[in-house]
Amino acid sequence: MAKDLTQGAIAPWLYRLTAPMVLGIMAMFLFNLVDTYFISLLGTQPLAAISFTFPVTMLVINMGIGLSIATGAVVARALGQKDQQQTTLWISSSFYLAILIALVLMTVGLTFQDAIFQLLGAGPELLPLISAYMNWWFAGSVLLIILIVVNASVRATGNTKLPSLVMLFSALLNGILDPLLIFGIGPFPELGIKGAAIATLISWLLALLLIMRFMIRNQLISFRLNHAFINSWKKLVSLGVPAAFTNMLGPLANGLLVAWVAQYGTTAIAAYGVGSRLEPLALIVVMAFTASLPPFVGQNHGAGEHKRIEEALVKSMQFIMIWQLLVYVAMALLAEPISLLFSDDANVREVIKTFIYILPISYFGLGFSLVTTATINSLHKPRISLLINALRLFILYVPLAWIGNHYWGLTGLFWGCAMANLLVGLTVMLLFNKVRNDQGLRNKLLEV
Repeated sequence: MAKDLTQGAIAPWLYRLTAPMVLGIMAMFLFNLVDTYFISLLGTQPLAAISFTFPVTMLVINMGIGLSIATGAVVARALGQKDQQQTTLWISSSFYLAILIALVLMTVGLTFQDAIFQLLGAGPELLPLISAYMNWWFAGSVLLIILIVVNASVRATGNTKLPSLVMLFSALLNGILDPLLIFGIGPFPELGIKGAAIATLISWLLALLLIMRFMIRNQLISFRLNHAFINSWKKLVSLGVPAAFTNMLGPLANGLLVAWVAQYGTTAIAAYGVGSRLEPLALIVVMAFTASLPPFVGQNHGAGEHKRIEEALVKSMQFIMIWQLLVYVAMALLAEPISLLFSDDANVREVIKTFIYILPISYFGLGFSLVTTATINSLHKPRISLLINALRLFILYVPLAWIGNHYWGLTGLFWGCAMANLLVGLTVMLLFNKVRNDQGLRNKLLEV
C-alpha cells in the first residue's frame, strides 16, 4: 500500500525514506568494490582491465537510471493525485520499455565493445581480459536495467525498505559467489575475471525475481499488453531521455579522464579504477537522498504542496554539508589502510592515497548538485537538470581536469576535478536562492 508523503512532519519522512536507502545504496556500490577487491588479487593487469570497464558499465546503468527517474516521477505524481489506475499503467509501461531498451543496449555493447575500449586507451594485452568480463556483464545488464526501473516504481509508493533489502541481498550473494567463481573454490570452476561477471549476473537475476514477486502479489503491475502503453512510452521517453543523458554525462566525462590517466601507465589506471569505485561509496548518503527525494517531491508536487518540497531540499543540503565533511576526515585518516587493501604495488598505493586526499573534500558540492537535479527531475523538468549537469561536467569538470593534468600531471587532474565539484556546489546554491526569491521563476519551475 502506498504511503501518503503529503502529510506529516518533513524531517521524519526524509529519515524514513532515506535511512533504508543508505543500506541499499551501500550494497549496490559494494557490488563494484567487492568485484574490484577480488579481481585485484589476480594482479595489476586484471585490475587495470576492470578499471577500463567502469565508464562503460556506468553509461549503461545510467541509461536505466534515466528511465527509472522518469518512472518514479510519473508514478509518484499519480499517487499524489490518488489515481491508482494511472499508477499501474505507468509501472507496467515502464517495465516493458525497460526490457526493450535493455536489449538494444546489450546488442550495441556486445557488437562494438572492442572499438569502445580501444578508444578509451585499452591496449591489446588488456582487451581479452575486458571481453571475458564484459561479455557476461552485458548479458546481465538486461536484468539490471529492469531491476533499476522496477525498484524505482516501488520507491515511488514510499516503500524504500524493500528495494534496499533486495539490493543488500544481491550484494551479499555477489560477495559470496565472487571468490567461488573467480578462484575456483570447492566444486566451482576457476573462471578468473569472467567469474566476477557471472556472479553479478546470478545476483541480479535472483534480486529481480524477488522484487517482481512483490509487484505481482500487490497488483502493482499488469502483464496484459495495452494500447495505452504507446502514449505512456512517449511521456516516459520525453522525461527519461533528458534524465538519461544527464546521468550519462558523468560516465562520458569519466571516459575522457580514464583516457588521460591511461597515459601514465597501467599502475595509474589501476589506482584510478579503485578511486572511481571508492567515490560512490563516499557518496552513499547523497545517493540515498537522490533516491528518496523523488517520491517525496513527486507526491507533494501532485498534491500542490510546494512549500514542503522546498523545505525538504534545504534540510537535505544542510545534512549533506556536515556529513560529507565527516566522510572526508574519515577517508583521509584511513587512506593508507585503504590503499593496502587493494594493492601491494607501492606506485598504485600512492596514486590511491593521492586521490583520497584530494577528491573527497569536494563531495559536498557535488552532493548539492545531485540532490538539486533529482528534485528538478521529479518536478518533470529533466532538461533543466541536463543543463546543470552539462555545466558541471563540460564547462567545469572536464576543462579544469584537463588544465590540471596539462600543467601539474595526475595530481593536478585530481585537483581540477575537486575545484569543479566545489564550484558547481556554489553555483547550485546561488541558483536555488534566486528561484526562492523570484516568484516568476518558481511558478515556471513548478508548472506541469
